[in-house]
Amino acid sequence: MSAHGFIDSLFNRPKDKLPVSTYFGYGIGQVGGQILRDTPALILPIYMSTVLGLEAALGGLVILIAKVWVVFADPMAGIISDRTDTKWGRRRPFILVGGLLAAFCFIFLFFVPDLESQLALFFYMTAFYVILNTGYSGFSVPYLTMASEMSEDADERTTILGFRNAFLAIGLIVAGALSPKIIAYVTQDLGGTPREGYEYMGLVLGAIIVVATVWVFVGTAKVPRVESSETTTPLKEQIKIALENKPFVILMMANIVQYISAGLGYAGAFFFLAYSVGLSYEVFNVVPLWIVLMSVTSILGMPTFVWAAAKFGKMFVYKGCLIMFSLTTPVYFFADVSLPLEYVSILGVNIPLGLWPVWVASICIGYFNSGFILMSFSVLTDTIVYDRAVSGLSREGALSSVYSAVEKVSNALGSVIFMFFLSLVGFIATDDGSFAAQSESTLDNIMYFYILAPAFLHSASILILNKYDLTKEKLDSLAASPSAAE
Repeated sequence: MSAHGFIDSLFNRPKDKLPVSTYFGYGIGQVGGQILRDTPALILPIYMSTVLGLEAALGGLVILIAKVWVVFADPMAGIISDRTDTKWGRRRPFILVGGLLAAFCFIFLFFVPDLESQLALFFYMTAFYVILNTGYSGFSVPYLTMASEMSEDADERTTILGFRNAFLAIGLIVAGALSPKIIAYVTQDLGGTPREGYEYMGLVLGAIIVVATVWVFVGTAKVPRVESSETTTPLKEQIKIALENKPFVILMMANIVQYISAGLGYAGAFFFLAYSVGLSYEVFNVVPLWIVLMSVTSILGMPTFVWAAAKFGKMFVYKGCLIMFSLTTPVYFFADVSLPLEYVSILGVNIPLGLWPVWVASICIGYFNSGFILMSFSVLTDTIVYDRAVSGLSREGALSSVYSAVEKVSNALGSVIFMFFLSLVGFIATDDGSFAAQSESTLDNIMYFYILAPAFLHSASILILNKYDLTKEKLDSLAASPSAAE
């Protein structure tokens, strides 16, 4: 379809199609979902270590407990919403309640009462983060599932997901770039305390989550109702199904390593830039640009990888991007705040040219990161097709649930490892928002670990992917004759 034809179809709606307002209403929910997913991953580690004064290892334990709980919360959200039947549909009530609950807990993560003991802080943060993730499961699982139920037309479902992906890009920028910018504005421009900066950030982003949640609930009111189902797959059976699929297991093992690496990179960004590079408070102005560059590059890079996968094969592109990612991260070694921080203004944004290694690395990492993530999801669909061909059953939901849980827990494990590493190298936490002076060895350890660990893990995952042998030819053969499976 041409661009003109696509635009015309949006304004001249056939009677059997959903209104554009429904596409928009569904898509905007991803903004709230992205905030709930990315902002805590980026902000919580530095917040707990420099504002709450929580010992780094305890902060890591907060994240681990909350994310391990998701392994149970996600499947439960899917099973319960499958079996629910209300006048508002079976998904929308959970999206509304889950999103509002998560927004409430998100705000209270940054409005922490004056608690003197480390144990009290630990229990407070753990309780609200666990409840937040419970609400997030109640929101995200029905939200993603609803997309497949909104229309019987495959092309229309593609359009619906296109709106979702557009808002995903907006959500990435709000979650990763707006949050530190609000903190910087309150503390540097308004003269507020660091604690007040985080509180304002929590209120603003919490309000955005609320708006997005209510909007998706109201905006999808015209979605056709689907009857509840009594047939669901228990968690134990979902795991059994996944383990019987050898290509899926190999992909998951490689993804575990990659998501741990990603968790390390996200959790460690503030610590590396603020301490090892020496940016201190300026980090809150640098991270937003860092996030935007990676996000924009990632989006712009997608078409090239779609083309490359068709020409050279998915696994070739997958491994190539992992290698290039690993070769790119050492550029960070050249980042040094002692370089001249001459600023140039582009579209009203002041960019410190002296940090060129950070900008080069962010652009390259964003590009290659988009490539191997795209290939990972594409290969995942192959393993699902393989399962259907071999078993003769449609078990997409079971495999997708396991994949989702593995992604969330592995990513969190990366954050946990980084937080425990900080404790191991003698990182000094503060409770007033200041960046305490660290020993030279601590700064060096943060730098080497942040730069080299992700490079090593991404490269190591290739050794696992080398065992993956589900080729396009094999899939085509299975489609023609399922008995061709080994």
